Amino acid sequence: MAINRSLIVWMPGVVAALIADTAVAGTLVAQIKDRNGNPVQNAVVYAVPVTGRAPAVKPDATAIVEQSYYKFEPFVSVVQVGTKVRFPNRDRTEHHVKVLSGPTVFEHRVYTRREPEAVLLDKPGQVTLQCLIHDWMSAHVYVVDTPWFGKTGKNGSVVIEGVGTGEHNVFVAHPSLLLPGQVTPAMPRRLSFDASTVQVVEARLDLVPKAEPTRRQPSLYYE
Repeated sequence: MAINRSLIVWMPGVVAALIADTAVAGTLVAQIKDRNGNPVQNAVVYAVPVTGRAPAVKPDATAIVEQSYYKFEPFVSVVQVGTKVRFPNRDRTEHHVKVLSGPTVFEHRVYTRREPEAVLLDKPGQVTLQCLIHDWMSAHVYVVDTPWFGKTGKNGSVVIEGVGTGEHNVFVAHPSLLLPGQVTPAMPRRLSFDASTVQVVEARLDLVPKAEPTRRQPSLYYE
């Protein structure tokens, strides 16, 4: 298993676990930090082949962005081009979901517990959502033209497995970094993968992430 040691960075436990295991496909490990060196949650990391095309999305690929306790869950999503996204409303109150910016424009007008028709996201880019009734409710869906993607957790790290053989450009995006509608790479880095490669990278973004919207207590008629 090939480890690119020149790119190894501090990630407690993650690197050691990967080195100890035998990789069956290329693996990308990323650690994302803010300008103060703190881990960044909800950073989207994805790898795009330099030559050729990535495998197409599965025909039945579906993601869910639900409304629950007056909050979009999840706040940040990442899907492959060609994925359908559902927007179920778990609240008893009405919501009105609208795209503020992005390559795919749609709107689900006022609805309660019924679920509107799923939306096909067939163009790459950042889709920014808002509820027009509860203006604090916002969310972001990143649509990428590759199946090799992930999103950082609270520790700022993400592991992406099964990366195809060959050279890939690795990108990082985050709602606090990019202007709406853009998917300009924050960290373009070209890496080579084969069936036994683990590439470990770090990106420090010039931002301090804004806190994502929090859940709010439902009204008395909430079920």
